[in-house]
Amino acid sequence: MLIRFVVSNFLSFNEEKEFNMLAGSSRRHKHHVYKAGKLNILKGAAIYGANGAGKSNLVKAIDYLKTIVENGGLEKSINSQKFRLDKTKLNVPSEFEIEFYYKRKIYAYGVSINGNVIKKEWLYISGIDKEDKLVFERKTNKSGQSKIKFGKSYIKTKKSELLVELMEDNLLQSDELLVGKSENLKIKDIDNVRQWIREHLIIIYPASKSYGVLSGISQSSKIAESVNELIDSFDTGVKKLSVETIGFDDFFQNMDDDLKNKTLESIGENQSLFIDIGHSFVRILKEKNRYVVKQIRTIHKNLNNHNVNFNISEESDGTRRLIEFIPMFMGVLELGNTYIIDEIDRSLHIVLLDDFVKKIMDEPNTNGQLLFTTHESNLLNLNIFRQDEIWFAEKDKGGATNLYSLSEFKPRYDLDIRKGYLKGRFGAVPFTANLKQLNWQATDA
Repeated sequence: MLIRFVVSNFLSFNEEKEFNMLAGSSRRHKHHVYKAGKLNILKGAAIYGANGAGKSNLVKAIDYLKTIVENGGLEKSINSQKFRLDKTKLNVPSEFEIEFYYKRKIYAYGVSINGNVIKKEWLYISGIDKEDKLVFERKTNKSGQSKIKFGKSYIKTKKSELLVELMEDNLLQSDELLVGKSENLKIKDIDNVRQWIREHLIIIYPASKSYGVLSGISQSSKIAESVNELIDSFDTGVKKLSVETIGFDDFFQNMDDDLKNKTLESIGENQSLFIDIGHSFVRILKEKNRYVVKQIRTIHKNLNNHNVNFNISEESDGTRRLIEFIPMFMGVLELGNTYIIDEIDRSLHIVLLDDFVKKIMDEPNTNGQLLFTTHESNLLNLNIFRQDEIWFAEKDKGGATNLYSLSEFKPRYDLDIRKGYLKGRFGAVPFTANLKQLNWQATDA
């Protein structure tokens, strides 16, 4: 579970800013609070702000850290992504730190990056009420060589000492992360950090697509039953989903032969292959010595209560988006994943969105987290969220993003948060000038 994220000198973040999932003193929605060792961690967070306030930049900052951990290092210089409204920041490193709870430990992992060089990298196990435990610290000097310090309990043999020396000499390049060498190091705590960031921290953008539903319902009848129970609970007209099997040649009959041949070559290296077909994914695999294509069909009921099949392309954008979100619901409920969604309201009707978010936040048996950015003020409701689960992003006079929680205002439990937000009581709303004073009708002489 995510505990906190800290960023500086990246996109619209100038000085160090922190976003956290730490529970405050509110007694509302007690089922929204998880125990993470000695910490109380929140289930959800809704992040509000005007266009350009930096909501999405927070998501991008977390995604940047996730990407370099997945890749094991930098692909290019970070300089073009530094805070550009302060020239003095061009030569200052960008820094990221993430703290999370995984396998009964609280990890704090961070990096400091300048250009295409990892200047610093560190990993600690947080002690909370005692001294933090060092896993490693790494610093890169001007010549690009790393100096690495491990906690005493991690380097116990001559072989381990030799491996660290090799890392310092040439095995670890200045644009590579030490956590990216987890297979060489074989240190469980480093493995855990990379595993959580790669597999349990999931970023979803407005254009992101998921083949999770197709994969799940085509492989497990239990998952299919759970998915269909959930989809039927939403008022979209879709009663359930099914997987249709189509012959490979039939599916590709109206498509380019080159695409067909390249697909066959790709399947030869894998047991199955997912292909983006614009509105959804299809899965191609071999069954009974022949290639087949599996795709999702939506099932509606007619006036006689008979099933009528539709292609998923015939559903609205909102319905398709909702279907793509279903694996997230399962992931929050059963897998303990942390999902971060940018612009959750994109393509979803407010009634559907409200219903979807309520289902996750009201469910008492979840063990994951849902964080999202949005403009949808109808979700500003203390019957859905706690005060400490509502956050705001706002830019200061220098164009830098600030982050703060609703709990800082200590509003009454019966306050209409939505109305107060729209009136600017909590900031983070766009400035709207008096239209009569803008003289927008005037034309140049």
